Amino acid sequence: MKQLKRVLTAAFVILDIILITGGYDEHSKMYRWIGHPLATGMTDIAHIIGGVNGIGWAIIIITAILRLILLPFFLNQQVNTTINQIKMQTLKPEIDKLQALTRKAGTTQEQQQASMAMMSLYRENEVSVIGGISFLTMAMQLPIFSGLYSAILHAPALKGAAFLGFNLGSPQIVFAIAAGIIYLIQAWLAMQHMPEEQKKTSAMMMFISPVMIFVFAMIASGAIGLYFVVGGLFALIQTLIQHYQRPGLEKRVAREFKIKKTADDLMKESVKAKATTDDNDQKIQQLDENQNKKQRNAGKQQR
Repeated sequence: MKQLKRVLTAAFVILDIILITGGYDEHSKMYRWIGHPLATGMTDIAHIIGGVNGIGWAIIIITAILRLILLPFFLNQQVNTTINQIKMQTLKPEIDKLQALTRKAGTTQEQQQASMAMMSLYRENEVSVIGGISFLTMAMQLPIFSGLYSAILHAPALKGAAFLGFNLGSPQIVFAIAAGIIYLIQAWLAMQHMPEEQKKTSAMMMFISPVMIFVFAMIASGAIGLYFVVGGLFALIQTLIQHYQRPGLEKRVAREFKIKKTADDLMKESVKAKATTDDNDQKIQQLDENQNKKQRNAGKQQR
């Protein structure tokens, strides 16, 4: 299973590189391979719905369908990330010990020992340094959402289209404000379970995204703004699910997760391994000296 996941991740990464490096115009691989089929599907849905709001509803439906297809992958990643975060919080006293030892280290060798112990702490207790992020999920969503973006950007049906009285071909401040507010709420909700010290360092980064989405929606077409609104609603739903899952996951980790090796255990092992290495080096050096003496004595006897 892990091997299949690695192969799929590599395949999607290669696809992402091929698509993204080709740009987003109407002649790009992104539009021809993914955007154009989605634009055709969007047009067909608009014709089925009919009316002046047809293309707007088509954007909402296509975005919702793609989000729903990827939702299980997103939720699975959220569970893994949340469990990893809770494990990290449980390990925090041990991590703090090793960080303190690193700061107090008087020599480069002592710093290396503390750093190696830190890596072993994560590995021995099966905690991911990268936070349980699935690169397959990230690589998978990029061509899908980028293709949808290019479809909305170039779909012929969007020329002169409107939704609820808003022109989808020009920027619409209403959609930009709605998207910014939705992503702002999502960012605030995502921060609620962060430790206080992490909130201070992450707050700026968490709130940059809503601002960027608002600015981009302000200068892009109303169709792109509508796409951001729908995508934001799904992101908010995912965060809400994570919010309500958290207590149950905390109980699960408390029940199942046990620290296998502490900072003290790992530092003792590191010191012991260092002593063994030094002892072996000393023995090798002694053997080399004895061998050199034998060679010198043999040379004297030959003379």
